[in-house]
Amino acid sequence: MKTMLYGCTLKKDIVVTSKFPWDIGIVSFMLFPELMKSSENASEKLRILIEDPFFELLEVLIIDDEEWKKIAEINAKYKKSFALGLQPVVLTRGVNPSAINEEERKKAVEILHAEARKAGERGYKAVGLCAGPNIDGPDKARALEALINTLIELGSEARKYNMNVYLETFDIAWDRRRLLGPYIETVKAIEKVREGGAKNVYIMWDLSHAPLLNEDPEVLKSYPEYLGHVHIGCAKKVNDKLLDTHPGFYRPGALNTEKDVARLLNVLHSIGYRGAISFEVRPEEGQNPLEILNSSKGVLLRAFQLFLDSI
Repeated sequence: MKTMLYGCTLKKDIVVTSKFPWDIGIVSFMLFPELMKSSENASEKLRILIEDPFFELLEVLIIDDEEWKKIAEINAKYKKSFALGLQPVVLTRGVNPSAINEEERKKAVEILHAEARKAGERGYKAVGLCAGPNIDGPDKARALEALINTLIELGSEARKYNMNVYLETFDIAWDRRRLLGPYIETVKAIEKVREGGAKNVYIMWDLSHAPLLNEDPEVLKSYPEYLGHVHIGCAKKVNDKLLDTHPGFYRPGALNTEKDVARLLNVLHSIGYRGAISFEVRPEEGQNPLEILNSSKGVLLRAFQLFLDSI
């Protein structure tokens, strides 16, 4: 079942209708943050997304076998695709793929490989992760080398299951403070990963992180062949601080609007991008997940309209 999102525009008094050209995904563990702590009842939460014709791809965190069996039964009718998101494992569970201590790095690789294998056996399409903490000084080069080695090894493991690996870029100074953030710098690292034989490793670029990196979508035009996956959402500004909290569009302090999403769509169209685009939005206190889900759909529909009007 493919995404059924259409937009229309008026060209020389003719109404032109167009199907959205990219698969639409959703980061399920951000929409339902409790899934970052446990996969308990994951099947009932994911049922909402599996049965929704808007989505083709579900990005999930670690799910235990019992819950996965239920999810697979639900999905038998809908045939949605799945990808494994290991970013929270790196961000909150002490797993550091760029550790300069080789024993620590090997331990991280062991954990990442185990989850990638399970994802591959379940038929997932990809694995996403991020770099470890940013490091200043002479150790930064060593950390980058460690990350490159980890990605080469993870790429090799994922390739056994025909999966891609996506390294997501995060901010380097504001909030998450990861080792790799700016797109051009990340491309240089992925070049070395591919030289090491892992041709299935790509960059995941998140519109939510663009304000924290002082980037705009046009940066993707520099090396489009390294872009493998895209997230859309918002950063948050609180006083003079920029936060990576992924509030819904038009929430207080949210940075990015439908115009920014339309700008991104224009760039993706111009570079011939054919991957998926996933929402990464998180309910704030007192907010129902379905509220933020539906408002995000409206933003994408309006952004697609603006994109069609511009071409």
